[in-house]
Amino acid sequence: MKNLYTLTQVDPGVYNISENITDRPIKFSQQLVVGTQRAAMIDAGFGIDRDLLKEIRKITQLPVICLLTHGDPDHTGGAELFDQVYMNPADDAVMKAAFDPRFRLHAIDVASGHNAELVAHMQAEEPQDASFSYQPLHDGDRFDLGGTTLTALALPGHSAGSMVFVDVDRHLGFTGDSLATLTMSELYDARCASLTVWANGLAKLQHLVGDDAQLYSGHRVDAFPPHVLSTLIQGVADIKAGGGQTDTPITQMPTGPVTDSDTMHPRTHKIAGTTFVIMYNALNI
Repeated sequence: MKNLYTLTQVDPGVYNISENITDRPIKFSQQLVVGTQRAAMIDAGFGIDRDLLKEIRKITQLPVICLLTHGDPDHTGGAELFDQVYMNPADDAVMKAAFDPRFRLHAIDVASGHNAELVAHMQAEEPQDASFSYQPLHDGDRFDLGGTTLTALALPGHSAGSMVFVDVDRHLGFTGDSLATLTMSELYDARCASLTVWANGLAKLQHLVGDDAQLYSGHRVDAFPPHVLSTLIQGVADIKAGGGQTDTPITQMPTGPVTDSDTMHPRTHKIAGTTFVIMYNALNI
C-alpha cells in the first residue's frame, strides 16, 4: 500500500515513523533511535504489514531491538517482526487480549474511521501470530546503542506496565501513551493506575530529563511543548484539591460509548490556560 509510512528525522539519530491511517490530527507514531552499534525501535505500530522493516532499513542497517512502552495493539502490533523485544510483564494480559490479528484488524478499522482500502490491505498482509515472545523490562534497565544510552523508566498510569525510555544526557524522552495522546492523557479506564501514582512517575521523569526535555509520544510527530510535565503534574494537583468536582463525564470515545460503573467514573479535566486535558477515573485518584 502506497504512502502508508512517513519518516521524519526529529533529532540527530532520532526518527519518527508514522502509520498514515487517519486524517485526524492524532498520529500513530513510533520512534527509531540509532546509535553507532545498534538501533532501538520504540513501539512497533499496529503491525499492518511487514514493510515497517523496509522503512527502518531506509535509515539504518544496524541490528535493531524493539522496546515497547505498553501492551496496546497500536504499539505492539509489529513486535513479532523483531528478534529482540522488551516489554514490562505487568502489561502481559493487556497485550495478549489485544494482539490477536482479528482484534488488531478491528482496531485499525476503528482508528482509521473505517478505511476500507486500509482494512483490506491489513487483512491480506498483517503478520498472523497471535502473540510474541519478549524479554522482561524493568525500571532502570539500560540499553547501550553505541554513543547513546536509553534508560527505561516505569510510569504506570495509562496501563500498569507503561514504560518511558529516556536519553538522560540529551534530555530526550519517548513516552508512548504515558503522556498525552496529542493533548489528552487517557487514564480513565479501570485498568489504569491512580492519578497519584501517575503524577509521581511524571515527577520522576521530570527529575531525570528536566522540564524542558524533548518528549515524543506515540500519537504525535513533534515533541510536546516545554513544561508539559509540570503542566500535567499541576493538573493532577488541581483535581486532588477539588478542582475536578465539575469535570465533564466521558460518555463517548472512538472505540464506543463510555459509562459510569462500580469501578470507573470517567471524567475529563481541562487544565486551565492550556490545551491539555486529563481523562481520569474519579474513583481512582
